[in-house]
Amino acid sequence: MKRFILVFFTLLLPMVLLASGKTGSQKVVPAYKINNLNISLDGKLTEPIWKNSPVSGFIQRDPEEGAPSTEKTEVWVAYDEGNLYVAAHLHDSKPELIDASLARRDGYTNSDWFGIYVDAFNDKRTGNYFGVNAGGTMVDGVLFNDSWDDETWDGIWEAKTYIDETGWSVELKIPFSQLRFNEVEKMTWGINFTREIKRNNEKSFFVMVPKSESGFVSRFASLEGLIGVKPKQRFEVLPYLVQKSQFLVHDQNDPFYKSNQFKTSLGADVKIGIGSNLNIDATINPDFGQVEVDPAVINLSAFESYFEEKRPFFIEGANMFYFGIGGVNNNWGFNFGWPELFYSRRIGRSPTGSTSSSDFINSPGETRILGAAKLTGKLDDHTTVGAVSAITERTFATLYNNGFQSKEEIEPLTHYGVFRAKREFGEGDQSLGLMFTTVNRNLNDTPLQFNLPQNAFTFGLDGYTFLDEKKEYALAAAFAGSYTNGSKEYIRLLQKRPYRYFQRPDATFATFDPEITSLAGLYGRIMLNKQSGNFYLNAALGAVTPGFENNDLGFQFNADKINAHLVLGYRWFEPDGIFRRKQFYLTHARSYDFEGNLLNSMIWLNSNFTLMNYWGFGIRGSYNFESLNKSATRGGPLLIQPSSFQTNMNISSDSREKIIFEAFGGFAKDAADGMYKNLGFDIQWKPNSQLSFSIGPQLELNDNTRMWVGNFTDSKAVNTYGTRYVFSDIHQKTLSANIRLNWTFTPTLTFQLFMQPLLAVGGYNNFKELARSRTNDFNQYGMNGSTISYNPNDGIYNVDPDGFGPAPMFQIGNPDFNYKSLRGTAVLRWEVMPGSILYFVWSHDQSNFDDPGNFSLGRDWRNLLKSDGNNVFVIKFSYWFDI
Repeated sequence: MKRFILVFFTLLLPMVLLASGKTGSQKVVPAYKINNLNISLDGKLTEPIWKNSPVSGFIQRDPEEGAPSTEKTEVWVAYDEGNLYVAAHLHDSKPELIDASLARRDGYTNSDWFGIYVDAFNDKRTGNYFGVNAGGTMVDGVLFNDSWDDETWDGIWEAKTYIDETGWSVELKIPFSQLRFNEVEKMTWGINFTREIKRNNEKSFFVMVPKSESGFVSRFASLEGLIGVKPKQRFEVLPYLVQKSQFLVHDQNDPFYKSNQFKTSLGADVKIGIGSNLNIDATINPDFGQVEVDPAVINLSAFESYFEEKRPFFIEGANMFYFGIGGVNNNWGFNFGWPELFYSRRIGRSPTGSTSSSDFINSPGETRILGAAKLTGKLDDHTTVGAVSAITERTFATLYNNGFQSKEEIEPLTHYGVFRAKREFGEGDQSLGLMFTTVNRNLNDTPLQFNLPQNAFTFGLDGYTFLDEKKEYALAAAFAGSYTNGSKEYIRLLQKRPYRYFQRPDATFATFDPEITSLAGLYGRIMLNKQSGNFYLNAALGAVTPGFENNDLGFQFNADKINAHLVLGYRWFEPDGIFRRKQFYLTHARSYDFEGNLLNSMIWLNSNFTLMNYWGFGIRGSYNFESLNKSATRGGPLLIQPSSFQTNMNISSDSREKIIFEAFGGFAKDAADGMYKNLGFDIQWKPNSQLSFSIGPQLELNDNTRMWVGNFTDSKAVNTYGTRYVFSDIHQKTLSANIRLNWTFTPTLTFQLFMQPLLAVGGYNNFKELARSRTNDFNQYGMNGSTISYNPNDGIYNVDPDGFGPAPMFQIGNPDFNYKSLRGTAVLRWEVMPGSILYFVWSHDQSNFDDPGNFSLGRDWRNLLKSDGNNVFVIKFSYWFDI
């Protein structure tokens, strides 16, 4: 391992010394002061202010990089005391071909667009963007890390468009209260504009950054002329009213059902501006009934499934709390990434406590958030701060037994806290950040102390620096520590988590200690990235100690691991008559634990191509060398992970067409005769400018010869430390589809439908046990004197591992499954006026488990449709008060 790391960095040194330059001159955009004039926001550009000289001269980035835009674009910027106005006349020689398709708010659709990017702090790293298409659809978001964007920010602003015989025009009105900036008498901002012409697949910019170069915000033009801007103090209140009706699958004798069927709730969101550069968001009794349901998943691994955050309060500004990600414009993981110290779905999650057995139980599906507040913004041009504080209520389940009710606590009163700060130096040449998270619970000596920690803390430092004056090479690093304390019982559970497994009988470095009441650990990683040019380089070295734990408020991927990777690539950005662009990447990655065991060693190849007709395809493949597996036995000894290879391919059509098609497939095989195949496609149909429909079915076939079944204590199993680690073959079929319908009646009235049917069937056979640790040898039951028999009446396998020998018999429950699910959400959204929204929501889910281990598409689908389902109807209205 030491030799590998030495060679790894020896290869990097000469590459870091290479550099290529980039040059550019800054353009200037004037901002015209509006005096005694009202702008009639209609998109027609009739006001005298738009008779001033515009800026123009847009340059293509696609399809002909560096060429002038095929159609002229003129842009004006103006302002008054409260608002920034942007107007544009987008000339078009063929106005009948302008695409004015409609989409929901923040729903980008391939059409004709105009966009503005604003760096109000002029820090060359961050900003906001606002986009409007010819039909009036609006999108917005934030810019960060110089070249990245995040669409989750929702500002309250207005825009109108107008189409005539000369092309189309647009007017935007952006209140200064929606932007963060340092308020001074005379301000200079960064600014850029973009235009998209669908029929040409053309995207042009006022300041165009070539595809082979890095950076975006740092290249912006200067917006000059903002003098004496005195925006009003921001104070917004968004109260809401929710009426919910639930029609659920239930026992007719359930005494709790009727009291839970119809619920009314009230709450509010508040936004308060502190000066012009800081913002406080607060929410009281939040309701997220309008968000899309999570997809159904089948997870047969030992690790937790990851779901994206969808709740508006938490997703807005989430990029500010990313840790480690920054400076470099590409981040690669390869079984080891930057730690996610803040995973907001921990706040308000399902209660973790269990209850006593009872006739009926009324248990909330989620923990209510009593209140939460978030502070975001900048202290000055270079210092960013963010903080989150949330309190979830003490949650009880109500039990009903023989006419009597009782309560048991299933989630304690809990505080979650996050603090984030970053300081950039120079013009973003270096950055240093810190992050702190805390979880504090009031356990009150309840049984919950056996399942939850009393306190959990993480602290981290991260940053980056460019290594050369031309900013072609960047170095990023992150270091973090964790500390968790609680009862002995809880810390025992923590030691047994699947990314740790201290109880492994063959462990030599970090071993199980039943008496400790706390756990602590460290994380560190450093990454080198080549930011621009045809030749590409990315490399990283990281380590996380066995005791590192950030899963209480973060999401834990790794512990007890040392990892390194090297990515080399070459990218062609210029058309060659066949391809518009193409790229190849070759990677070697390797992981060890702190005992020196090789956990993974792989070679990975990735290639992507875009044809001249805008079709594209990609081919990827990898080879994993034989290594050791720490998690396969679920806390048992190491076993050999056989070598394997995998390959997959995808192909996609021209996104300008009414019907867009993408297909993908993959194949993988290992040296133990395991095999995986998947095949799927996605079709999106746009019959008119208001309607789009997509369906994406996928079929997965998994034949795994080493699927874990269970661990059974037996002192006679001397070769495996007194436990029999039982595996089997599994033949698994999974058929699923994502179905979406978007119907946009107007830019402010939209309907969305999401449905996900899923059929997953697994049949287990050929049961066996691990013969010896650190091998891939198994003793198959029913051979060499062992016996196995199945009783279909009780679904039990009876196993005698040595026939009539001294080893005792044991039983295995039939693990076959047949899980069928149908989930969906329908949302009608009407923005009654800017910021005030009325939702009508229907959520549905139903499932069926008949015929385990036996797949029949027609029968399984009929069984699913015949099953009872849950239906929830929600009406939610929120009204925006701008005080």
